[in-house]
Amino acid sequence: MSFNADVVTLTLVAILAVLVIGILAYVGSIKLKARRAERNVVLIRSAIIEYFRRTGVQVAADCTSFDGDRFTAVVESEPMKRFRLSHIIEMTVREHVRKTCDLELDKIYWRFPIKEATQNAVPGQEAATEGTGQNPEHASDDYINEGLEHYRHIPKPEVTELPWESFEEFAKKNP
Repeated sequence: MSFNADVVTLTLVAILAVLVIGILAYVGSIKLKARRAERNVVLIRSAIIEYFRRTGVQVAADCTSFDGDRFTAVVESEPMKRFRLSHIIEMTVREHVRKTCDLELDKIYWRFPIKEATQNAVPGQEAATEGTGQNPEHASDDYINEGLEHYRHIPKPEVTELPWESFEEFAKKNP
């Protein structure tokens, strides 16, 4: 059997061409998967915002995918009493996303930022809330005020200093 260099070279070039085509196909599939994931993220985000808009709540939402078909959403809203049982709302949001986008939403994280006092500062607001025991930055937030209401009536503990001799005497009595 004779050794032909042209056949070996042609075989190596064919193998190299197949490898290059395989690599290009792999890169193309990764880019296609990334575009599909980005499109799905936009669909889920708009479905969540639309769901809350129908209920009269303004929210900001974002979504990400960590392993392909499992999506995690982040919903940001003002603190509201209706979100107190957010796990129940999560079930309906997941169902809405499944029906509208045909995608599964794995987790939903909630964020309820509290407005800064500088953003809500109204002239004279500090004077109006000074005698009530209200924190001026929460004066206009009824939901937070409702949560803090029962804390205002709890008696404040009285702390006084005692001399070291009193401590030593107490320690000797109670070993």
